[in-house]
Amino acid sequence: MPLNPRRMVVVGLDFGTTYSGFSFALISEPYKINSFFEYPNSSNLYPKTPTVSYYKKVPGHEDQWRLNSWGFTARSEYTRDMAKLTKEQRRRKHSGAQNDNAPLPEVGRYITKFKLYLANERMARVPLPSLPAGLTNERVITDYLREMGALILKTLRGQYRNLDLTNDLIQWCITVPSIWDNVAKSVMKDCMVRAGLVSGTDDSHLSIVLEPEAAFFHCYQHLHESAITVNDKILIADIGGGTSDIVVEQVVAIGQSSYQVKEVTFSSGGLCGSIYVDQSFIKFMIQSIPCLDGALDQQPSLYASLLKEWDEAKASFGDLTRSNRSTDISLHYELLNMMKPYASMDNDVARALNDGLYEIRYDQMKSIFDPIINQNLTLISDKLREVQGVTVIAVVGGLAKSEYLIQCIKRRFSSEVRHIIVPGNPVSAISLGAVMSALNPDTIISRVSKKTYGVECVEEFKYGVDREDHLQVINNLRRCRNRFHIYVRKGDVVNVDQCISKTYYPARSGQTTMDVTLFSSENTNPRYTDEPGVKMEGSFTIDISGDMTLDEKRIVKESLYFGRSSLELVAEPVNFFLGSQGPNQLHLPIAEGFV
Repeated sequence: MPLNPRRMVVVGLDFGTTYSGFSFALISEPYKINSFFEYPNSSNLYPKTPTVSYYKKVPGHEDQWRLNSWGFTARSEYTRDMAKLTKEQRRRKHSGAQNDNAPLPEVGRYITKFKLYLANERMARVPLPSLPAGLTNERVITDYLREMGALILKTLRGQYRNLDLTNDLIQWCITVPSIWDNVAKSVMKDCMVRAGLVSGTDDSHLSIVLEPEAAFFHCYQHLHESAITVNDKILIADIGGGTSDIVVEQVVAIGQSSYQVKEVTFSSGGLCGSIYVDQSFIKFMIQSIPCLDGALDQQPSLYASLLKEWDEAKASFGDLTRSNRSTDISLHYELLNMMKPYASMDNDVARALNDGLYEIRYDQMKSIFDPIINQNLTLISDKLREVQGVTVIAVVGGLAKSEYLIQCIKRRFSSEVRHIIVPGNPVSAISLGAVMSALNPDTIISRVSKKTYGVECVEEFKYGVDREDHLQVINNLRRCRNRFHIYVRKGDVVNVDQCISKTYYPARSGQTTMDVTLFSSENTNPRYTDEPGVKMEGSFTIDISGDMTLDEKRIVKESLYFGRSSLELVAEPVNFFLGSQGPNQLHLPIAEGFV
């Protein structure tokens, strides 16, 4: 969809499970796309900040919380507060002042991985802690987006001092995993509105882009260097913090500075990103260090300390030819103190107490990585089996920093494709690609529908075909209620900006309103809207009482538009005029890709 001429800047926002970041560009300078690296309290330049928030109670209100800090600042302030609490508890214990009535240093709630609250419940595999009373998933996401948005606006105003930038001059492109359902995407849109970043009445401010599709835009410059040709099929593996998304695009045209592609099959994926490797690491450490499970309960900040050390080790592990190389994890002094009683029972613990490092052998590192790596290899393999003739695999996302992952992918698939590439700065690929997708709206010419879409209507009852419980007599005619009138089937190729229209009539004489309801199904040929697997996506009611002359011969055209900033269902009169002006369209936030 072409950009609104009022917009001056495009922002690509990668709201990730473990880290989030943004990129931006002036619409007038589309080739100057910038990633942001200077997040508050970051110890080095990095294009993302942790997706974490630190809340503290509102004084005097037990169930009210205020956001204290976010990102790197939240991590450091939570660690600081935990250290103060531990120090005071130890002082009281050693001084015999356990009954001291003075309040202990306050420690709030440190919330992580909250993006996964939006994952489809049937896919959730990581146990997520329940939020305290007074906080909701939507509130936590909204608060984080509000703070990120404030930083973005401050950055843009500093970068473009000659422009009087406000939110309504920004085109926001937020990325979402391909495995998210419409409900999750709708919540994401609502959170952007509540955060004050976009207007609730103007959908054109916000585009929702599928993460693997955004990755493809970023990868193109590297693919171009690989001398891709028309008809080449490119598999993008976006292996991020929480999700792994796989999509295949086929090149249909190449120009000097532009190209066009079509989606070959609908995207797929799973919950097998880097946090699941982290989870495997923590499980290994708990099994290896006898006191660790209890230590994490007593001092939750040790968890963040361990993961910080693990992040560096995770990225550097990977030389498949050096199986004699071990990995050292630096341990916090508080944990080392707790380990002392176990030194005589465990040689690994004794060695760790000697130098403060816990040694993980190469085979143990493999056992930590392999379950998640193998899931990703299976996703790629399944897609290659589904789509014949893929010539390039491009790997992006947070886990693409892992040498081990890349080596495993190359070893497994180098004989099946011409090139396997990891573009420069794979961590920023999603936010950079989101900006590019907005600046190049005509690149993707068609997509594949992941679901069957249609509307509910009343049709002629067919004996021997329709179920008796759907029989309804209207005006002495036998009708079938709750029929699923299909617009597009799962697996159908749909051109971007394609419109599919169908016409409908009032079901009965004297009808003054008409319900317009959009349904989806995982099945290719659903017959009824109340059968298993069918889901209502949204609805609205139109007033058709403005002109009753034609009565049952009044025609309403219902049009479904694909590939705009959202999936749009529009109802309009053909041979009469509507009554009172009310809503006559439905917008589903599944932008830039169908689900």
